[in-house]
Amino acid sequence: MLASFYLINKRLAKAEEAYKALAELDKDKPEGRSVLGDFYGATGRLDEAIAIYQEVITKSPDYTQGHYRLAELMLNHGDIANAKAEVDGILKKDAKDRQAMILRARIEMQGRDQNDLKAAIADLQEVLKQEPNSRPALFFMAEANFRAGQIDQARVFAGELERNYPEYLPGKLMQVQINLASGDAKSALQGSSQLLDRITKTSPDRDTSPQMLADLRANALVAHGSAALQMRDTKTARQDFMMAHDASPNSTDIYVNLAAVSLAENKADEAVGFYNNALMIDNANFNSLRGLINIYASHNQTAQAHARIDQSIASQPNNASLHFLKGQIYGFEKNAAGAEGEFRRALEIDSNYLAAYSALGALFVNTNQQERAIAEYNKIVEKRPDNASAYTLIGMLEMNRQNIDAAVDNYRKALARDENSVFAANNLAWLYAEYGKGNMDEAVRLAQTAVQANPGVPSFSDTLGWVYYKKGLYGAAAEQLKKAVTVDEEAARRSNSLPTPTYYFHLGVALAAKGDKAGARKEIETALRLSEKTSFPEAAEARKTLATL
Repeated sequence: MLASFYLINKRLAKAEEAYKALAELDKDKPEGRSVLGDFYGATGRLDEAIAIYQEVITKSPDYTQGHYRLAELMLNHGDIANAKAEVDGILKKDAKDRQAMILRARIEMQGRDQNDLKAAIADLQEVLKQEPNSRPALFFMAEANFRAGQIDQARVFAGELERNYPEYLPGKLMQVQINLASGDAKSALQGSSQLLDRITKTSPDRDTSPQMLADLRANALVAHGSAALQMRDTKTARQDFMMAHDASPNSTDIYVNLAAVSLAENKADEAVGFYNNALMIDNANFNSLRGLINIYASHNQTAQAHARIDQSIASQPNNASLHFLKGQIYGFEKNAAGAEGEFRRALEIDSNYLAAYSALGALFVNTNQQERAIAEYNKIVEKRPDNASAYTLIGMLEMNRQNIDAAVDNYRKALARDENSVFAANNLAWLYAEYGKGNMDEAVRLAQTAVQANPGVPSFSDTLGWVYYKKGLYGAAAEQLKKAVTVDEEAARRSNSLPTPTYYFHLGVALAAKGDKAGARKEIETALRLSEKTSFPEAAEARKTLATL
């Protein structure tokens, strides 16, 4: 029809006239006025779209489609409370209404708490139980898992979406974002290039509005630029982010990305400018403030950092994240009391602000207050019983205090909640081997899991080698311990620091057990030479071992 023709060809004034005429023809039917509301929604005029749909459902309160659309428009406009009220009204009439459940899941996904994401996933699971190939349910299930950090699960649902709807452009963007998050910059770069090419060849239609295509293009450019930046191609990244900025000039995230390019090119002053541009749009933008604070702190300009965060706090005194950032500035200044005060203030405002509990725990670790640190991490566990990281941190603190049984217990709890928690797996394997606290075959499995997931971490290879040594597998032990030494030496060269003496000592012990006394002597002597310049707790034991060779 003529109205659609004008819309597709971006003749918006003509399109508006045509849609108004259509709405007038069927003004007594809710579907008639809805046509004009959908036009306003498709062109980003959300206030007008919401006003029309409010008028529609006032005249026709049983027009369920109008309630769906109004809730979605409110959600897109950031009016979460009223969007929720609309959805709750639909679900009161039919608790299994699939479209309303998807809308409720989208609302729940706006929350910061992990429990909100869990609720969203539960709603979407119910929808998929009723309709396994639901396109919106598959898409938002992938997104909910992605936001929850469940990248493998997100990939599964994105794959289902791709198989069922291979032409669905938002699904292709989700695949790119998953590749980015998993560190596969090459695939993300290729996927975003292909997506941008598809977008240029796609015309608006009933399912794909001009605004949706514009948003997809901006997001694909950001993804392409982010992949390029990961691959250290700052020129391409800058070009992509600038084009994305032209398409979406009020996006704070794009300014933050441009600042990241500036920092990669050692242009701190330019980065400050980009962060300040973002703050002109959103005075409390977390990523921009954090970026500014890090720059000021690196230049010992914490007074400027305080002044900038105080400006934001003055306008939003009850914003927990702002007090959290101010606490971080005090942390840079080594002002423990000031930092603790601000982190506590953040928690007074939002008792579920987990980052503040973690910051308090780290603060107490750094000030050798391990009991208080454990107390803060236990509060995280109380709020989020599924938080494997908190159990891992408690395990590490208990290990440092030589509370071995408590450390073992917490590492096991971490792995029960996340079998991919590699630090818990590595440390538990070490405790099994060193203190006989568990089955040695299980220790091998745990240590192998950590090494396979992170082959470039020398401490993981050292643990696996030590487990093999304790099991009497001296050849396998020496192989892994040589790997630990080699990787650690390379890292030390890159960072202009000293290698870790313990790795040489462990390799020496394994070589001695294997019968290579000359090799063992060489490695242990290296460890003892390094101990003159860096920490080596096992130095006395190393000297005793050397005396036997």
